[in-house]
Amino acid sequence: FFFFFFFFFKQKTAYEISACLVGSEMCIRDRYQRRVHGIMERTKQKYMMKTLSGHFDMERDIIADFNPNEEIFIRDLKGLRRKILAMRADGKEMLNVLTDFDCTLTKKTHNNEKADHSFNAMEKEEIMGKEFVDACVEARAKYLPIEIDVNITKEEKDKHMADWCGNTQNLLKELKPTKNEIRRAVSISRLYLRNGCFELLKLLSACDLKLHVVSAGIKAVVAETFHILQMQRGLQLDGTLVYCMTPEVFDPEQGNALVDFGEPTVLSTNKHLCIDHEKFPDIREGSNAVLMGDLIEDLLIVKNLKLKQVIGIGFLNAPAEHDSEVLQRFMENYDIVIVHDGNLTHAVQLVKSIIGAELDADYVERNRTAQKLSLIHICRCRRLLTCRSRWSP
Repeated sequence: FFFFFFFFFKQKTAYEISACLVGSEMCIRDRYQRRVHGIMERTKQKYMMKTLSGHFDMERDIIADFNPNEEIFIRDLKGLRRKILAMRADGKEMLNVLTDFDCTLTKKTHNNEKADHSFNAMEKEEIMGKEFVDACVEARAKYLPIEIDVNITKEEKDKHMADWCGNTQNLLKELKPTKNEIRRAVSISRLYLRNGCFELLKLLSACDLKLHVVSAGIKAVVAETFHILQMQRGLQLDGTLVYCMTPEVFDPEQGNALVDFGEPTVLSTNKHLCIDHEKFPDIREGSNAVLMGDLIEDLLIVKNLKLKQVIGIGFLNAPAEHDSEVLQRFMENYDIVIVHDGNLTHAVQLVKSIIGAELDADYVERNRTAQKLSLIHICRCRRLLTCRSRWSP
């Protein structure tokens, strides 16, 4: 008999998810507040980074603070339990974890201001110049609304995303930023990993599991972000991180400058082109996966993989009430939707449940004391679940 992972809720009394739980499809919103005595401001750590030209300090912590305002929606609680049980029975050696990077592993906002992603982390006038920054800002204003629009067809998005990516790559090839300049840009950027990212990577490393990062971002920026995390936390990730991204060419004769990009060009809409069983034999046919993303198109990551079970975690980085249509589309396609720029804590506990590890005590306590759902929220959640997926990856 298994006591099981996931969320603990409180209606009239608190209860745990167990084999005796009955009911049909459920969508549960779990909004919790971290206990006051559990909140401690993380001490800022200095990160000393060596460059060819000297040293510079990174005062900020690359991991964002815990976000107590997140909301969690589950499409089908019974179906999720069945998936977890099946994946646990297959063993941890059959588990893969695949994820997008920008706005999935990273925050979209920080302290009520927009955070950076791997592209606009490079938009620093003192490093790249004002002309580059202005061109990137103009392109983002044009293409970002297209990227996040759930009503535009994939074919139409492909064209726009290829234009956006091509223009940005041409700008970078023209300016030829060096690895040291990229390190400097990341250090002064507002790029933050979600709370729980360190715990996820530590867990995967301890279990000899890999994290496949499938991203349309700048690979050097992504790699530098994880390098900073390792330096700040004293974490060794040798063999844990696998990058499935557009290749980059650095020329050592030009001071390790970025001079070109290889193939395939990974876009937010075609990530499946860079990952299959032949390119990544560690992803075995018939194995299972936890997949994380912030776009519906991120579910395409597993299109060319022959997997047995997939649990999708979608990050909708805005309050649910601000865009009910997007929430509905996320609920049609993802098993779990984390709203309001939430944490990676739930992904950590999900992986622990699949591999049979003990859940964190503070996580159990937070979810045991969740607030009672209002009738409005219950009705809205049930209405969302009357839909069936009209989009299949």
